[in-house]
Amino acid sequence: MITSILVLSILIVSYFGYWTARGMSGYYTENPMMISHRGVTKTFPENTIEAYNNSISVGYGGIELDVLSSLDGVIYCSHNHELEKETSVNGYIHQMTSVELDNIKTGAYSHPRNQKKIPRLDDVINKLPKNIRLNIEVKFSNPFDFSTIFLLRKKIRKNEIKQPLLISSFNPFIVFYARWFITNVKTGYLVESLNMIKWMHLAHPDCLHPRADLLSKNLIDDCSRKNISINVWTVNSDAAIKHCKQMGVGGIISDRYNIVPKQMITP
Repeated sequence: MITSILVLSILIVSYFGYWTARGMSGYYTENPMMISHRGVTKTFPENTIEAYNNSISVGYGGIELDVLSSLDGVIYCSHNHELEKETSVNGYIHQMTSVELDNIKTGAYSHPRNQKKIPRLDDVINKLPKNIRLNIEVKFSNPFDFSTIFLLRKKIRKNEIKQPLLISSFNPFIVFYARWFITNVKTGYLVESLNMIKWMHLAHPDCLHPRADLLSKNLIDDCSRKNISINVWTVNSDAAIKHCKQMGVGGIISDRYNIVPKQMITP
């Protein structure tokens, strides 16, 4: 009994303390890689095929997009479960069927004269170039809502997503699931406070995605010891982008409508 407890204790300590990330080899296309935050939204609503394509046209090598799923198990690209935040319709995406959602347009407030359909993830991956890096952020309605990550895992196992892929989430349990049950895909853990960072020792992500104001030398050093890359959000000014590059981040998630010229971010 004592031996079993000792072995279990060693395993627990090892899991939470003595681990390293797998690295991001093959994902980044440049250093740092500029990642479009929900697509370029100057002309089109966020998280639409049109906004994603616009980001590619201005030079982004990666796209961060948000996903959640409908009542009947279809994955859609949207930042919010609540439809009234982006559309003129009331209700929740996860409580509605795909037949209902396919007829709803987003951008009612941000782009009232240029609203677009809430896209299915299938349509997005079929229409985007295969060399574009995707950072798919999985949304959730509660900490133990695994509905969307389950569906995403099925697509990945069927090889339906051809683009290089990173799965990220603010939910460490979702990141944990992706790390250990979708082993061929890189994972990223999103944090918006220093207190959240401790959960990375449960999730074992390949990347940490801190809010821009959390970036520090101590954080960089801690992640470096664990072989964890950093993708920082949301960084929009020339000065902030140059600072992030000097700090050695792997990716910069940005709302900018254009890419910063490389000479402006050279250390």
